Amino acid sequence: MSQLAARTALASVMALRGPRDSHPGLLLQRYLRQWATGPDGEPEQRLALLQAAIQAIQQPTTRTIYQSAYDRWQKSLPELTAASTVQTMGRLIVGLGTENVLEAGITLHHTYGLPVLPGSALKGLAAHFCHRVWGATVDDFRNGGRYHQLLFGTTDDSGCLVFHDGWFVPDSDAAPLRLDVMTPHHPQWLEGAVAPSDFDSPTPVPFLSVTGSFRVAVSWHGPEQYEKAVAWTELALELVITAMADWGIGGKTSSGYGRLQEKDGTRRKPFSASALGLPPVGSRVEATMLEAPKKDKPWRAKITLRSGKALSGPIEGHPTTAPQPGQRVWLIVTEIGENRIKYRWPDA
Repeated sequence: MSQLAARTALASVMALRGPRDSHPGLLLQRYLRQWATGPDGEPEQRLALLQAAIQAIQQPTTRTIYQSAYDRWQKSLPELTAASTVQTMGRLIVGLGTENVLEAGITLHHTYGLPVLPGSALKGLAAHFCHRVWGATVDDFRNGGRYHQLLFGTTDDSGCLVFHDGWFVPDSDAAPLRLDVMTPHHPQWLEGAVAPSDFDSPTPVPFLSVTGSFRVAVSWHGPEQYEKAVAWTELALELVITAMADWGIGGKTSSGYGRLQEKDGTRRKPFSASALGLPPVGSRVEATMLEAPKKDKPWRAKITLRSGKALSGPIEGHPTTAPQPGQRVWLIVTEIGENRIKYRWPDA
């Protein structure tokens, strides 16, 4: 593609667009003048359309209208809401695989045309991360567990929390849409036509990625008088932030895309079951021995949580010396739940 052809295509797209039309999403969906893909496609048309969208999102009118909408959205959030601002650590692409005429899509706000993190994507990412990572420490965070159901619901219940769309922070980046490129080296192999070989020609595919900051928010939607509502809402936001930083959101996360970190960095802490007053699996706790066990039964001990609730459970293995009921001993937590606990002797 020559530079002259690219400039000519861009000029034609901008002329068709008109001076007042500055909605990037509308451009990408409706303003492709000629086919850009396939054997008869003109690649310069695709590049011109992407560049037009980049220019459109920087228009003062677009930003002024969006700023008003962003402020209104912030004021509309429920009172019991935990929110924070996250910043892209590189590039972000959400909606890459959506159906569109350019082969590579992007998710933009339908009304205002700026990037957005769909609440459904945030909830799905958080739910999977909760099951795989936090569930490895506390069983109730696994899919189907009590904590997981409270946070994310089931097929019959939506749960007690609302994961809002993540809105782009208006002043965080003057040019949030960036021109990017992927280069499939074996397109015919990807289509299932032939086996890959060293004689295949790479095919550069331009697409749009995103930089900037987003405001993410989680609101309580459960019983109004629930005493732990604030703790659960904050915990859900912590889960979303941790998942975006560690796993990333959107497409091409295996290539480093999609990582976001909290902008001030003060809220993010390594997860511990103690966030809910529970000692994590593998931790060393001081427990009180209960009555001596009957034949072939394990010893049992109890701990008292910060909330005042007592948890008792069996101890795996055998002590080196027989303890006395009421004696304080150190044990290792092997399983933990809201109403259950198991230990092992430190030398087991």
